[in-house]
Amino acid sequence: MKKNTKLILILSLVVLLLFAWAPWMDDQAIYDRVFQEKAGIDGTIDKQTGKLICDYSIMWFPFEKYVASCEGGYFVTFWGKVLL
Repeated sequence: MKKNTKLILILSLVVLLLFAWAPWMDDQAIYDRVFQEKAGIDGTIDKQTGKLICDYSIMWFPFEKYVASCEGGYFVTFWGKVLL
């Protein structure tokens, strides 16, 4: 292989691994975003009293994080989109 081809291959692999790991995805920020967007909809908080019924837990997946409570789960992509 030529030197330039090896360099491009290595840089592409590093970028791919960086996106898979996504270190900029802060667990607390993801928790806050999903809680704000989905907690009232999915039953994580009681609609009458506003009390927390079941808290979210966050797990790492390649290219995203998975946020789950006892009422359901959501995938948050590395660009910040909350998917069902």
